[in-house]
Formats: sequence, structure tokens, C-alpha cells
Amino acid sequence: MTTTNADTAATGSGAVDGVPRGYTALTPYLCVDGGDAAIRFYTTAFGATVVSRMDGPGGTVAHAELDFGDGRLQLSDPVPDMGLVAPAGGGATHSLVHYCADVDATWRRAVEAGATPSNEPDTFVTGDRFGAVLDPFGHRWTIMTRVEDVPAEEAERRVQEWLAAQG
Repeated sequence: MTTTNADTAATGSGAVDGVPRGYTALTPYLCVDGGDAAIRFYTTAFGATVVSRMDGPGGTVAHAELDFGDGRLQLSDPVPDMGLVAPAGGGATHSLVHYCADVDATWRRAVEAGATPSNEPDTFVTGDRFGAVLDPFGHRWTIMTRVEDVPAEEAERRVQEWLAAQG
């Protein structure tokens, strides 16, 4: 195992309320078909850095952790014996939200790195500018930048107005 980050919660000294330093309470774990390529895609498209990587048999990725700045992502190649299978295609069953400083540049990098565009970046009524892509491994990413701080009540009013206009 290669580790590039010394944070550890093994003794509890690196944890805050049971969450290891560097993590949030929710840490997505993706099963991808092509772990090595997925790591390259996420580092290129989203600027993630590799925290650790454990290689499995036959060049597979048994486990990897990537740091996105304010949150981490874990991934591995499929391990059917443990119930971990990659998406089969035909649409997304989930979407990961990635907040970043420049949605337009990040969305373009993702598409240039091989993602399929779903929604081009546009500003939504809640104050978030967002675009969406389907990565080469079957996972949908909603890429967002907050461009306007909208109070919750105003955001709710705007969304209701937007929904009514949808018919």
C-alpha cells in the first residue's frame, strides 16, 4: 500500500467524533470497471489527489482513496464475491455532487477526459451554477459552483415557481 497522507484514525487520535481527519461523515465508495483508468480520470477531470492505493491481482485496484479538497472518494474494481459490481449502463442510479471553484472549466475538463455531457453548465434558481456528466465508468457527476447566496425561503419560492413553469 502506498500512502501519501499521514492522517490516521486507527488510535482515535486522528478522529473527530468518530470521523477520521480529512473525511466528511459521508464518504462515497464507487465500484468501477477499470480502477486505474478511473483514478486517472478523477485526478485529471476533477483535480483529485491520490491519498492511498492498494493494488489487487491482475492489475486491479483493490481499494483507493482520492482527496477532492473538502471530501474523499473511495473506489475499487469489481469484487463480485463481496457484492461489488460496476454500473451496467443504461442510465444513472445516482449522482455525485462535486462543488468546485469553476464549474465551467471543471465540466470542460471532465468532457475532454472522456465524460459524456448530460447538462451543459447553467445557473439554476437556487444560486448554483451546475452542469452534469456521465463518467466513463457509469457514474453521474453534478458539478456545481455557488454563484449566489440565496436564503432558504427565497430558494424554496424560486424552486416552486420553476416547478410550476415546467408544467
